[in-house]
Amino acid sequence: MIAALFTYLNLDILRFGVILNEKTNIVQILNSKTFMIHKARGRGMTQKKAEVILAAAKKIFARYGPGKTTIEEIARMASVAKGTVYNYFGNKTQVYLKVLKQEADEILKKILSAVEKESSPRAKLAAFLRAKFKYMEQAANILDLDRACAENQIPEARAIRNRFFEQEVNIIDSILREGVRKKIFKVKNTLLTAKTIGHALRGFEHSWLVKNSNEQIDQYLSELLELFCTGMTIEKGTD
Repeated sequence: MIAALFTYLNLDILRFGVILNEKTNIVQILNSKTFMIHKARGRGMTQKKAEVILAAAKKIFARYGPGKTTIEEIARMASVAKGTVYNYFGNKTQVYLKVLKQEADEILKKILSAVEKESSPRAKLAAFLRAKFKYMEQAANILDLDRACAENQIPEARAIRNRFFEQEVNIIDSILREGVRKKIFKVKNTLLTAKTIGHALRGFEHSWLVKNSNEQIDQYLSELLELFCTGMTIEKGTD
């Protein structure tokens, strides 16, 4: 039984000095310091391989889309066996969903980091706009969800996209509420305004990123920011 356990875990029995007899205590082996160190190293290697597979899958999905991508192509680019991809993720859909979630989490983290570096609400809103379009360019799979036909999409994928949008709206809403509190913005319903801004930006995403240079996008964002803020800024001398 112990030999089978070590074979399953791909561990070297001799390294642990295990004597295979009836008195060998499995619990003692599993709780040993050496075993725990080896187990931790194994988890690190497992995580690293999963990251390699996801990095390869991200490129393949962005190039061909989820419909035309195959596990074989992902495995080939990741330099692993096809069975390894199945062992880690189960099927192609789960790989795709993991890629989408990873993209969304990474972009939101970068957007929040850019916003938190600013002190004034207007500067935070500007940072949000610029960070969003800077990093959305790296989220080919998230952007592709908006281009694809709704009937051909995986429901869980659409849910990830919707959560991403909701989190963006929450960031905008937080900025607007701070601006209202500091008497910089005049907004009656910050959440509704945040959703309006979010939908407007979402409509621009694909066309701006595909058809325009970074300089043009930055110019558009400056004009858009001025439009947003001019209509929200409280004039000096008013209550």
